[in-house]
Amino acid sequence: MRNTLPSASSAYPAGSERKVGLSALHTATQGAVFAVIDFLVAWGCWEATLAILHAVGSTPPSRAYVLVWIALWLALRAYQGSYPGLGRSPQTELRLHTVSTFYTILAQLAVTFAVHALDKSRLGIGLLWLLILLFGLPARALTRSFLIRFGWFGRPVSIIGAGKTGAATVRHLLAQPQYGLNPTAVYDDNEDLVGAALHGVPIVGTIQDAVERPQAVHAIISIPGARADVQRVLVNSIYEQYPVTWVTPDLPGVPNQALLPHSIGVNAALEIRNNLRSVRSRFIKRTIDLFAAFVGGVLISPILLLIALAITLDSPGPIVYRARRLGRGGREFACLKFRTMHRDADAKLQALLRVHPELREEFEATHKLRVDPRVTRVGTWLRRTSLDELPQLLNVLRGEMSLVGPRPIVEAETSKYGSIFGEYCRVMPGMTGYWQVNGRSDTTYEERVAMDNFYITNWSPWLDLVILMQTVHVVFKGRGAY
Repeated sequence: MRNTLPSASSAYPAGSERKVGLSALHTATQGAVFAVIDFLVAWGCWEATLAILHAVGSTPPSRAYVLVWIALWLALRAYQGSYPGLGRSPQTELRLHTVSTFYTILAQLAVTFAVHALDKSRLGIGLLWLLILLFGLPARALTRSFLIRFGWFGRPVSIIGAGKTGAATVRHLLAQPQYGLNPTAVYDDNEDLVGAALHGVPIVGTIQDAVERPQAVHAIISIPGARADVQRVLVNSIYEQYPVTWVTPDLPGVPNQALLPHSIGVNAALEIRNNLRSVRSRFIKRTIDLFAAFVGGVLISPILLLIALAITLDSPGPIVYRARRLGRGGREFACLKFRTMHRDADAKLQALLRVHPELREEFEATHKLRVDPRVTRVGTWLRRTSLDELPQLLNVLRGEMSLVGPRPIVEAETSKYGSIFGEYCRVMPGMTGYWQVNGRSDTTYEERVAMDNFYITNWSPWLDLVILMQTVHVVFKGRGAY
């Protein structure tokens, strides 16, 4: 890369200004759509609240009063940048939605208490914001999916750098359209690459072209290996021309969900939070585990009894299978599952692997078989729906597992984790996890290990909540389960 770049003018070159202006207008229009959706959801929740209040004979607050608080909630969402809310992870979306709703209900309760109307209004207030909390995000997700389907969601993004990091950036953004960052052009200092493509996105020019003729309002600089002086010139030049500029730092392998920017004088600093080493965070996670496992176990106890009866009628053998797995600290424990295999499963497996080397290769690579003769009829259904793992609620109550965590592994798999095995031993394995909601058995073993490591190093309560919600969706689809 050259050490100097052309000085950026304060105005966009002819042609570029119109494209950038249209992009900004398109983003603003999307923001208006999401604001309208939020308002309609909030008002629909209020109408539902009214119906409930009338049914129980409770006096509701006036519509005008409620409208003021809905407007305040919308203003807070706008302040958070939620209209349209591009470039956000699901856990960030969940956190901001929860925080804005929580702040609004606190403010409303405080004002209601101050005017001595709490007794009349608290049921209505609680119902309204509970419904908004439950239905707000699903409504946004449906709207986003609709806009994505018709190519109306997101904004064009220019990628600066066509190297390994730039390619990874393009690949990720194309695979995750819900982020709303749509790579439409790539620039690189190697002129020989101009005219080629990066995962289907054209390399349209050099970095000089990116500065002189910007084609978007958003640029992502993905050249982390550049020298500091070159990086500084590049960032300043791009920053002058693009209203939104992201920079990929030269920090490979560092947790990317736990970074917080700080200033030390005129210098920037990044705080890297290790959430799972925090006593407070571990306490929160364990409290959620105990509460959810106990309440969930009580609620689904009839389902557990029906599954136990089906297993007994389907094939002889115990109802629950105790699989030896490694947990926190590398200690072995009995991971409970509903039995899904015949009693002579191990003998059947060895006989099958002896005569089918291709199946042996599959089993050694993934410790699973897509077509497994050991599995019973009921077991096939239990595995497809992941209901075979429900007895692990007892493991959670015992403190051997968590609701969310890396997948439990056997001793033979430790070598495949390499240096990451130490990270695995820091936490309890989970009933569900990042791997289970991102492909499950359809992924390679290396991808599974990388996903487990991502979860451990980027953990937050919001990530756990997102994984739990996504687990329900994945279980109903049966994707990647066998």
